[in-house]
Amino acid sequence: MEKRDKNISYLRFVITYNIVLLIPLLIVSFSVFYMVHRQHYRKIMDETAVSAERQADYFKQQIAVICAYNADCRYSKIYSRQYSANPLVSYLEIAEDLKKKESTFPFVDSMYYYFPDEERKVVSSGGTFTEDLFFSRICRMDRNLLGKMEDIGLYAVRAELYEGSSMGMVIICPLKTWMEKGKSDTQYLFYVIRDSKLMEQFGGSGMPYEDITMVSFQDQVLFSSRKGDNRALLNGSRGWEQLLEEKDYYRNITDMESGFSALTFVSKEEVSRSAVSYFRGYGIWILCSVAVGILLALYYSRKKYQSFRSLLDNNEMLEEERNLLRAENCLYELLTKEVKPGDELWERCLKSSIHINRRHLFFAVFPKIEENRELYEIFHTQMNDYSASTAYRIVLFEEMYVYLVCSDESMGDISRRLEKISGSGVKLGVGRITSDVGKIRFSYEEARRELRREQHEEQRFPGQELKALKDAAGLADSVRTVILLTELKEIVSEVKESMALCITWEVMHILNREPEEFFDGRGDGELTKEELSVFFGRMIEEQAAFSQDEEGNGNYRKKNIADILDYINGHYLDDNFTVKYMAACFDTSVSNLSHFFKKNMQVSISQYVEKIKLERAKELLADSDKKISEIAQLLRYGNSTVFIEMFKKYEGITPGGYREKIWKSRM
Repeated sequence: MEKRDKNISYLRFVITYNIVLLIPLLIVSFSVFYMVHRQHYRKIMDETAVSAERQADYFKQQIAVICAYNADCRYSKIYSRQYSANPLVSYLEIAEDLKKKESTFPFVDSMYYYFPDEERKVVSSGGTFTEDLFFSRICRMDRNLLGKMEDIGLYAVRAELYEGSSMGMVIICPLKTWMEKGKSDTQYLFYVIRDSKLMEQFGGSGMPYEDITMVSFQDQVLFSSRKGDNRALLNGSRGWEQLLEEKDYYRNITDMESGFSALTFVSKEEVSRSAVSYFRGYGIWILCSVAVGILLALYYSRKKYQSFRSLLDNNEMLEEERNLLRAENCLYELLTKEVKPGDELWERCLKSSIHINRRHLFFAVFPKIEENRELYEIFHTQMNDYSASTAYRIVLFEEMYVYLVCSDESMGDISRRLEKISGSGVKLGVGRITSDVGKIRFSYEEARRELRREQHEEQRFPGQELKALKDAAGLADSVRTVILLTELKEIVSEVKESMALCITWEVMHILNREPEEFFDGRGDGELTKEELSVFFGRMIEEQAAFSQDEEGNGNYRKKNIADILDYINGHYLDDNFTVKYMAACFDTSVSNLSHFFKKNMQVSISQYVEKIKLERAKELLADSDKKISEIAQLLRYGNSTVFIEMFKKYEGITPGGYREKIWKSRM
């Protein structure tokens, strides 16, 4: 499960780290997709327009022929009584002429000549029909329209042909003649065009997609290439308007003159379907690009991810160490300062999960020996944050356990438990159990005195305490130093004067103090334990003052100088290496770190880093063929000039001169 969570974090990191690259990829992908779709749409509409123009040109030619026939009939003696000397022209002559015209006009299925006068006859190339027979069986249409179109040159209507066996369009051309002044006579030429002829013309565009073409005359649809529309058109269906209102079609309108128009509808779904081949290729390209991009992102992001994880782990470690140092510092201060409920130290202790607000508090001290193993289990394991009592260890001595116990148990329960523990033969010092947090530090002093009485070592040399003092001084941990000096001061007051003097000499050596500043030329034998106690008091005051200075700068313990040197040597070439960043890593201020480093190394941090870089530069100049500029960049100098000036400052020679000197000495 842990591995799975880590992998998810890695994928999330890859996506987040490469999000800047994903955004332009998506923008480009959608832009190209839109461009391809737009170009395909334009291609189809251009092809549709070209096809419609070709169909319109042919239809215009047919209408031009009809208009020519109409003009010919208007001024022919066969059809016009105005130009006939003998108006009694036989129907046979008309039929023969119509047959002749039909043979040269294949677009029209048949032609009819209609006399609406008293004869009420319809003449065709196949014979003569009565008016009723023609309009009821041959060509079913509304004959009332004829009276409205005497002054119109050409008109077209929808009709049912040949007893309903087929549908078609009828083009009507009125022939207006004058028999005598003030009176006129009108006949009509009917040009019947079946839907099959129109379907041949408008039904197949030859495109790789389906389309619908409708032919209209003066906004009245007369033909549709879609199946099922033509029968409905006879009943007045408004198919044209319905398609115009739909949003799933592209439209192209072509004017065919003489009142005719052609409207071509192309389904958007058909356009998209016809573009599948384009989109398939584009999709494959996108998928391949994304796959390659993901592989490259996974490959090149691994190192960045490892650095990222290392930084997170380091931050977590620093946070945990910082919290431990804060809690440890609070415990140290409880031994040196008076705390009151609600004050600043009280709040910091509670914030660090040190429950000094419980009912009873006391200290327990015992040595690290085999007989006390059970004690360690009791205080370190059984007393935890989930019980009524909690024990907090304070690291003062390497071979000694010091615990602050905070408990909500009753005084009787605590006493019985301690009596039971003491009766098992362990060596244990327990301070006074108190409910006043301000007296807690006196409980520690009592616990230490009781342990010394228990061990019968009042006159022993305090080697353990001196060793702990040396460690605290090496870490510049002034708070712990104050506690240990207080401990040693009490020991000095209890031992003989000769041992007290030896202890004092060791303390002065550990704290780097000169004997003259205290002894002032007096002999050793002239010193009393009271004077030695004064000396310890002065040391305690100085360390306490230094502790207050540290408190204003973060209240954190510094690391050993060896740790600082190790950190510098391992990170001085990092991009984020600064004294400020290093101070944060060691939980202290820049001034404290710089002062501590200068005190121990006699050089500043920047001078020490320059020394390291100089030694590294000399190695590279002597053992590699890298250019001066490359070495300057490797050692994080701003430019070659800064590097050359630094090298010349310390070595008295340029990097190039140094390399030449080294190489000559090897020849």
